[in-house]
Formats: sequence, C-alpha cells, structure tokens
Amino acid sequence: MSESTATVIPLVRKPKSFGRSDTYTLVVTDERMVFAELTNDMMKEAVAEAQRKGKEEGKGFFARWGDQLKASMNYSERYWKMSPDEALRENPKNFAIQNASVKKIKVSSRDTSSGPDDSGTSYTEMKIESSAGKYEFRVDGQAKPIKEALKGVFGDTVK
Repeated sequence: MSESTATVIPLVRKPKSFGRSDTYTLVVTDERMVFAELTNDMMKEAVAEAQRKGKEEGKGFFARWGDQLKASMNYSERYWKMSPDEALRENPKNFAIQNASVKKIKVSSRDTSSGPDDSGTSYTEMKIESSAGKYEFRVDGQAKPIKEALKGVFGDTVK
C-alpha cells in the first residue's frame, strides 16, 4: 500500500529570531508529516507564471492581478498532486516527522490584541511533541478545521 495524503495545511510558520519565520506547507499523510518550505523564489515563480498565463489569455491588468493573488493563496494545492517523497525532496530545508513518533499535538487559538480597542490578529498555535523533539508553529486560519484535519489522522493525540 502506498502512502496517501490525508490533508494539506498551508502557511505554517516556524518562528525564528526578530519576528521572522520560515513558512511551510504541512502535508499530512498516513505515515508522516512533511514540512515543505515555501521560499520567496517559489512564490515569485508562481506569481510570474500567473502573470505570463494571464497575458497569453489576453486578460486585463486587474484580472491578471487577481490571478496573481490566487496563485499565491492556492500555492499549497500542488501538494495534493505530488507524492510525499517529491515534496520532501523539493528543498533541502524540508523535513518530516514520522506519525508513529508523535506523542501529542496541541492546537489552540491565540489572539495578539492587547485590549478591547485593539483588534490585533488571531492565529492558531500548533505544538508537536514527538520522540524526535518539540516543534512550535503559528498557522494562519482558525484552529477548529486544523484540529479536525489532524484528528482525522492522529485521533486523541490531538488536544
């Protein structure tokens, strides 16, 4: 039986120093979690391809601009068509965590607002505890769908 992709979670950020972060697409399979880094060059390439295609199709400026936005937002969709091994080999910074080594995954909503007048931003915090180490990520989007997608593979390991 071959490894199958269960879910793809875009814009998973691994915080670094000084507010910077590496951005990954998380490809969850029945055997492992593959973290595929999303580089600036990859985004530029996707946007340029959308621009080129729009010009070929004779689209106007705003239509091409819309296509560029869609290309960057939907970039992670390509991992549904790719094998997990291809995703892992795509970039030397990509890495995987074997599902069998995962002890706990904690998914929770976080809010950066400092008071009632500050709208701030909300994000999802994802902490993975495995025999290979502990990992912390910030994910754009609501916690509930992310938690449900991970529970589909990891069951009660997800809190």
